[in-house]
Amino acid sequence: MITNSINLLKNTKREKFGNTIDALVFRIVRFVDLEKYVGEYAAHILWYNEGKDFGKELNFKSFDDIIKFCEDLKIGIVEVVNENPIQIRLDECITCSGLPNIGKPYCYFEAGFLAGCLESILGKKVHVKETHCHGLGNDFCQFEAKILE
Repeated sequence: MITNSINLLKNTKREKFGNTIDALVFRIVRFVDLEKYVGEYAAHILWYNEGKDFGKELNFKSFDDIIKFCEDLKIGIVEVVNENPIQIRLDECITCSGLPNIGKPYCYFEAGFLAGCLESILGKKVHVKETHCHGLGNDFCQFEAKILE
């Protein structure tokens, strides 16, 4: 479903601008005040689950698939820091790179996205938590995956 949607959404018919947008436009859409309507935690769960569904639908087979996809779509620069436990670093994150320290992470969608991708790769249920973020005062994002058996 989502993969078909991606193919449809790519068809922009924008001869001058193509199919890319500035990170500012992405952030305006991303940081709409959803919390005002559903509450802070519900918004976080919504973003996480949307990311997870998206990641699963892509049906990646390897870490390299994640790395290439994120680079091609300019989501960020992905690096697998550790494989046990799985730790994934994201530099130049489209959601939060350069944003202020707010004492909590920003990247619930990305955490869910990685969980969905890892579930496809590993064939197991996975939960991903963001451990480093610009919102926590770091200069990069990092996520740790827990395999749920």
